Amino acid sequence: MPCPPPGPLQQYALVAGSDVQVTSSAKNQSRSESVVAINPTNSQNMICASKKFIDPQKYHFTISTSFTLDGGQTWTESQPALQPGWDGMTDPDLTFDSFGHAYLIVEPLKFGADLTGMGMYVLKSVNGGQSWGQPVQLHPDSSDDKQWITSDESGGIHHGALYAVWAASTPLRFSRSTDHGATWKGAGNTASGSQVWPETAFAPSVCVDDNGWVHVFWHVPNSSVIRYTRSKDGGDTFDPPISCVTGVSSLGSSLPNTNGWPHFPNATFRVLTLVTSCTTKDALIVAWADMREGVSRIYYRMATGGGNTWQGPASGEALLPTYGQPDQHHFHPQLADAGNEAIGCAFYEFGLKNNKHLIDVLATYSCSDGQFFSQPTVLTDKPWDPAVNAPLSHGDPKVTFIGEYFGFDASFNNFAAVWTDTRTGVQELFFDLASVVLTKSHIDLPQEVVTILAGIIGDGGGIIMVDHVIIHVGPGDPMVDVLNAIAAMDAVKRIRNPGARQALSSLHQIIANVAREGIREGRG
Repeated sequence: MPCPPPGPLQQYALVAGSDVQVTSSAKNQSRSESVVAINPTNSQNMICASKKFIDPQKYHFTISTSFTLDGGQTWTESQPALQPGWDGMTDPDLTFDSFGHAYLIVEPLKFGADLTGMGMYVLKSVNGGQSWGQPVQLHPDSSDDKQWITSDESGGIHHGALYAVWAASTPLRFSRSTDHGATWKGAGNTASGSQVWPETAFAPSVCVDDNGWVHVFWHVPNSSVIRYTRSKDGGDTFDPPISCVTGVSSLGSSLPNTNGWPHFPNATFRVLTLVTSCTTKDALIVAWADMREGVSRIYYRMATGGGNTWQGPASGEALLPTYGQPDQHHFHPQLADAGNEAIGCAFYEFGLKNNKHLIDVLATYSCSDGQFFSQPTVLTDKPWDPAVNAPLSHGDPKVTFIGEYFGFDASFNNFAAVWTDTRTGVQELFFDLASVVLTKSHIDLPQEVVTILAGIIGDGGGIIMVDHVIIHVGPGDPMVDVLNAIAAMDAVKRIRNPGARQALSSLHQIIANVAREGIREGRG
């Protein structure tokens, strides 16, 4: 698992792999809005899905999937067939259940003056995404849109259940299956797609914790709150929604707007604040893109007790408080749970790179149930240009489209990402598998040296070992201050309190100051 208990002064890092091109497309087959899922019974098997355009100028598209059986080294396209009367499909999401069955939720479309929805459907694959069965209807309403799906892998009484939610400035709708996708129903004894919240919701995110509790979050565009509800009984009943986050500065209410769509300066692709969520061993986390700093940054809030106790400021806090440049926007966060208190967050970074406004894909991780996140790792081998081969949003020549989310999932010690990328001159899908690995410490301490280290901290005399070289530390040596700071840092990382983050920053500064002093005195 990515977060084994570290030994003295051990360090971990998120290491990116090499980017792999997933799709090969004609210019009219732009790919965007991707998802990816890792088979829990075989981590070498992954499936991704995305929009696949038919006519980018008219904003006409369907959904296509690709699968890998070798851990992402090679991918094969396996596009689900359009059903009679369907012109296209939109807004894919994927999940595996713990038996290795995959489920793809889609919204079929009719093309006309604009897109018309045809309800909500789920397709099942029993062979790792190589083929898909016939779609099962969840709900028939033309307003159905912005869906998400997940499965219960808790091992509890609802193990194997599937949960789907959707809303697009409509009531929050819900459906569940307890027979591996054969039949679906709503909350209690209601029909599939019944309302669990009659007021306005939008693009809900759903996740399931180790207790089998179902958690749902959503943010209505331009509003300042994130709403939350949960079910503790497998979807039979839901708690009344609460505002788990207040004081959100959404992208929609803060950015320039063209024909109803917000976008960043120096860009034409539309962008929204949408929520993402996940659970860890002891925490529940929701994250979003926020403009309160005058530039888009990823913010998040945590709860313990299965959503009983919300931590930190009511408006949330920055995921990466010490990272980011004022001309670089962070957006489209995607959370994934890798188990054993480990979670990852991937996001897009847009700004001036190589004298052009380009996008990189970055990822960070936490080995502390979300208390602290690492400095991010860049997954993209090279940044990509969102203006290249970009479809027109609903046919509007002033607004382009790169998708409102991208794929991110986790398993064991790996984080899988699938994103839109234009390095080939076409909007294609690219993949990277990043791993949390143990790296060599700056100060390498074998177990037999640990007790001597305690002596150094205590009285300022002893030895340490760096790269297997013994170094004598005398009384008053600046290294004593460094070792004290490192020991304090290890203690601070175990504190579940928002103030611990500021203390950790101060300890980093102490070490930097000692290093600078050593350089000035000729010891660096």
